[in-house]
Amino acid sequence: MTSEERRPRRLKWLREVQQAYAGSPHGNRETHGLDSDFARRTYVPTGLEAALKAAILARRYRLVVLCGNAGDGKTALLQQLAVLLGCDHARSLGGPLTLHPAGGPRIEMNLDGSSAWDDRSSDAALDDFLAPFADGQAPREDLARLLAINDGRLLEWAAQRQTPLAAILQALLEGRPTSASHIALIHLNRQVLVGRFEPDGALDTGFLDKLVDQLYGGDEAGQIWSKCHGCIGQERCEAFRAARLFGPAALPGVVAEPERRQLARRRLYAALQAVHLRNSLHITIRELRGALAYVLFGTASCDAYCQGKSHPPYWRRAFDATTAHRQGRLLQALGLFDPALEAHARLDRALLWEIRRGFAANLADARRRAYFEWTDAELTQAGGPGARLEVARGRHLDRLRRLPCLSEAERRELLARLCRGLARVVPLPAIARARPGVVPLGLQPRVQTETAFWVEARLDDFHLTADLPAVALPDADDGQRPGLHRQAFLGYRGEQGAEVRLAINADLFHLLLELEQGYRLSAATVDETFAHLALFTEQLIRAQAGEVYAWHPLRDETLYRLTLQSGDSGQRPHQRLIIAPVSPADAGQPPGPGSTPDRPGGVSSA
Repeated sequence: MTSEERRPRRLKWLREVQQAYAGSPHGNRETHGLDSDFARRTYVPTGLEAALKAAILARRYRLVVLCGNAGDGKTALLQQLAVLLGCDHARSLGGPLTLHPAGGPRIEMNLDGSSAWDDRSSDAALDDFLAPFADGQAPREDLARLLAINDGRLLEWAAQRQTPLAAILQALLEGRPTSASHIALIHLNRQVLVGRFEPDGALDTGFLDKLVDQLYGGDEAGQIWSKCHGCIGQERCEAFRAARLFGPAALPGVVAEPERRQLARRRLYAALQAVHLRNSLHITIRELRGALAYVLFGTASCDAYCQGKSHPPYWRRAFDATTAHRQGRLLQALGLFDPALEAHARLDRALLWEIRRGFAANLADARRRAYFEWTDAELTQAGGPGARLEVARGRHLDRLRRLPCLSEAERRELLARLCRGLARVVPLPAIARARPGVVPLGLQPRVQTETAFWVEARLDDFHLTADLPAVALPDADDGQRPGLHRQAFLGYRGEQGAEVRLAINADLFHLLLELEQGYRLSAATVDETFAHLALFTEQLIRAQAGEVYAWHPLRDETLYRLTLQSGDSGQRPHQRLIIAPVSPADAGQPPGPGSTPDRPGGVSSA
């Protein structure tokens, strides 16, 4: 028997799962709705479908509007909901879909509110579909209507109408409350797919696990991939290499122990969560499915893999920005967190042996592979106690991920560290940072001088919170859990009562904690990269009115407080600049009214 005869026939599933990636050379027909058998078999419920079904059948909502970004899964969710309500097929062929569930109202669905129907424009189609609710009241007939539409298209339609319904929808889009309890506007872009918090504070990635399992075939994975079991091209097939590590346990040929497979998945999810916490990209279900399909299955055909042609392994597809057919903002963002961007002296020496043994092409590939496949024990053995291999700029990401679950003591400790990093944005002498209970904020003089100037803000006036997203359906009976936050907020409220706050994403969180550990970064770089950080420090400085501290290297053990004292001298008001030495251990308490400094120097000005 020839090698060609021993090669199994082409795996149809591989071609279909690759078509879930928008940049696939085999087409991308699996990127919209549930219009194919593959799309329906790989759909992963989020819990919102069951909650909506219960609410509709109980007549809690008579009009449900699903809005969000393109790719958020609005059409697919309505199609899945139609199946749950008894429809045997719900293809997005245009026009309304009507259902008559037992014991429930008549249900009509518009699977794409931005599309025209027959010879009517989309505006006319929306007018007809929403006509029973135009007066802002629930219709008398036993009717419920569900609409999937993009936010911008809905806002455009509502702005052109002068009806109570248009006013209600505009208010809901802007986050304002209304009295129309029969109308639900659900923002699918509030759904976080990369992790949700359990009641005990643990971060649940069950959706991602189910999505990966479904991409491999779910319960039928063993049967689907059985053709690969006897294939002679296993060792050179990059799709099979990834399947052995990320695939379900029932997959034929999977040899990695469960702990190692869970580790690889957890680190893949951590990279996706890093992109989410960077807060520059909203990860839609379409983008997520496509990126996972690209990383786990590549873009080569089954025959090309079996023939041994050179194709990038999964670890390179995950992070290397130069891999073929790579497109999409999510894959681009993953490249920013490439583990190959950071060196680890002791680990790299061990990784060089991986290259000599043929497990990786170069050091960059060896780092990426070790990120997915090396356990903590193996990293410790190779790099010494405490050795870790994270995504680039990811040493502190776990703290940001767990922020909502930190105890009060842990939160205050993290807050103090961030404030110490904030104090190092502008270089200051050690005596400024040694004062307890305060955060020194450096001033940039207009002319270059050896004297350092700064103001102090009380540490107790700062607070740290996580920007937890609102749940898609707040009054759902299943008690929807909040998703992973996109950023944290460092807030400050001084004696004057006004509050300012700084949005901290993954990049800025890493920067502040690196500065706290002693790394130096020029103020010009900070101003250019994080303009909002410079604005925040400027607002803090303005809030500390009337008191400045100074230090000069000729008297490096002496700290001075500069205050202005106003008064009248006959008919002429004047101000005195009071310069007084203070103790470095003093927490920055200003001198009382009428007090005389120990060794004052004064400058008077009219």
